[in-house]
Amino acid sequence: MSHPRTPPGTLRQTISRRLPKRPDDRGLTTLEWLLIVAAVAGLAALAVVLVQNVVSDTSEQIAGSSARQTAAKVAALAVEDESKVYDATLDQFGDWTKWQNYFTSKCDRIAITYSDAGITGMTSNFAIHSTTAAISATLVGAADTAAATATKPQAQCAVP
Repeated sequence: MSHPRTPPGTLRQTISRRLPKRPDDRGLTTLEWLLIVAAVAGLAALAVVLVQNVVSDTSEQIAGSSARQTAAKVAALAVEDESKVYDATLDQFGDWTKWQNYFTSKCDRIAITYSDAGITGMTSNFAIHSTTAAISATLVGAADTAAATATKPQAQCAVP
């Protein structure tokens, strides 16, 4: 059906003239998708950078520590602890000189055993204020890393 005032072939032309012109949204839609993809790519790049920094920091920490050096420190503490146990001391040693020589050499051997880890300058101090004092549970148990006194021996084995 045609409009009473317009000739039959021109209805389409008449309608298109009356409707407002719509802009072409295809370019805008493409731009929106490009922005979304760029935002996702930016977040992915940021995540990669953050993960890379964490991995780098962790690898630096691992590279900075030595398992062999840590093992040497643990061995040194074990020698100190062993020197403070009276039962083992009484069975092995009759006097302070033997106690001192045994634990000093045991501590010094740690530097040899762990020489590949660069262990140098071991601190090996096993001493008693008076070697004439009788070896006893009280004195052996009181040993610590401070200088020897009349009431306690010094038992120090340390890795720098």
